[in-house]
Amino acid sequence: MNIYTVKWGDKYNHQHVNNVYKACKEFYNEDFDFFCLTENPKGLDKNITPLALPGGNKLVKWWNKMYLFDSNIVTQKGEKMFFDIDTIIQKDITPIANYDPEDCLCFVKTYWHDLETQFKNTRHIPHKYTDLNSSVLRWNDNLNTEEITEYFNKYQKQILWYYRGLDNFFYNRRITKIKLFPIGWVYSFNQGYIFPHDIDKHTYRELPYVCIFDSMGKGEDVKF
Repeated sequence: MNIYTVKWGDKYNHQHVNNVYKACKEFYNEDFDFFCLTENPKGLDKNITPLALPGGNKLVKWWNKMYLFDSNIVTQKGEKMFFDIDTIIQKDITPIANYDPEDCLCFVKTYWHDLETQFKNTRHIPHKYTDLNSSVLRWNDNLNTEEITEYFNKYQKQILWYYRGLDNFFYNRRITKIKLFPIGWVYSFNQGYIFPHDIDKHTYRELPYVCIFDSMGKGEDVKF
């Protein structure tokens, strides 16, 4: 298994990456190699392999996750998982590792949101709607990453202008097959667990494998 993170800029530092690596060591008992796509590998654990972002890179924030599908940067073959560096792995992630992506890219679905209302409120601006979250991803060599990268590079200027982030981009453009992780595997500390049954904010849940923060930019949102 190959496990990836992406660190760009100075919002997060090497310790966030190291914490994800330590959590994977604690909560995953199979062999794995751990990688970090970054322009600054200083301070990374010696067992983390840095993968350099390209020189002259102009992508910012979450858009740097698109390099996960660039075969010039991610050259490893086999099974792959990705975790945002502000996620908290809470328990054994073997079910995520064993989840068969087939020929798809596996996303988290934002079950904690009132998706029906969000969809209605964005019908006139459909590119703003998504029920996908890329804090945890799963894929393997059956995914056509070349197609993803070629499309993104060809229309990059328009994509960056039109979409707030890659979750909206993947949901609306459907440039690859998408598969969703089962309900209940991931929750949002800031937003809740499963709408409408458990929507308490800023609440720890013991059951899910992974906690994400899914900040909506509100003042009350907790930043990891």
